Amino acid sequence: MSETATRRNRPYAARMAPAQRREQLLDSVLDIITTDGVGAVSMDGVARHAGVSRPVVYGLFADADDLLRGSLNREERHALAQLADALPLPPHDAAPPARGGLTAALTGLADTFLRAIAEAPQRWRAIYLISDSGTPALHKRVQRARAAVIGQVEQAMRAADAVDPAADLDLLAHYLLAAFWDSGRLQLTDPDDYPHERLLDALRQLITALLPPAAE
Repeated sequence: MSETATRRNRPYAARMAPAQRREQLLDSVLDIITTDGVGAVSMDGVARHAGVSRPVVYGLFADADDLLRGSLNREERHALAQLADALPLPPHDAAPPARGGLTAALTGLADTFLRAIAEAPQRWRAIYLISDSGTPALHKRVQRARAAVIGQVEQAMRAADAVDPAADLDLLAHYLLAAFWDSGRLQLTDPDDYPHERLLDALRQLITALLPPAAE
């Protein structure tokens, strides 16, 4: 068969606008991460998965690290959007929330987090895999996002008039987020043994036990 005939028979990827192609490539990155792990992401692998040539990938991303950063950026935006307003802080002139209101708000945050994972399991599976990976830059990104949520939980506890202000609220916020995070992992890896309601009930009990009451 002539070279010309070979070129004619070769499958070509449909033309896409750069922004659309970028999304397609990031979808491929997500598929590869959840199937084969973070270490399997490469320019060649993404090109094969997306059915495009390597120059197409290099035209939008510098290297595999750039692909991973792009994937994490996108999934982080989507994940934070899923959690937006789950734990709104009260206005400055509002009365401080009571202990029961704070417990309900934190339980609501846990509920929103678990539902977000159920709605987009592939996204969150990739986030967990990236968090567990040894890639320092990516690990820092996940830790930074977690720190933002910890800060919001701590602020909410500090604003409550029924919680002891002398308690180590920073550390308690870390404990709560660690419990939320591990509950999400259990929901992803073993949903039959750890369904949503079981996890949420346990988190509600933990929140109630951890919140130190203010002195009478």
